[in-house]
Amino acid sequence: MREITIEIPDQLAERLSPYREQLPQILELGLAGLETASPHPDDWRERTIRVLMETGLVRTPETSLRPRRRHTPIKMAGKPLSELIIEQRGRL
Repeated sequence: MREITIEIPDQLAERLSPYREQLPQILELGLAGLETASPHPDDWRERTIRVLMETGLVRTPETSLRPRRRHTPIKMAGKPLSELIIEQRGRL
């Protein structure tokens, strides 16, 4: 049997400490899951982003940096623009 030393975040170490005796089995199950699963490339991307965000190395842009303003539609005389577009399509 070999001994391996790894660095993990303090929070993860705290979560794993009650399972100290089962760590080899936990690692084996996790590795087996990784080896049998063939995730879609998008899944790998999402997983990578999630892991990087958890480490604090990457931040995603805030979805609402500033509130959006609503604009009222402009009222104009004549046909609605959607009808004009449909008419133009018919001429092609």
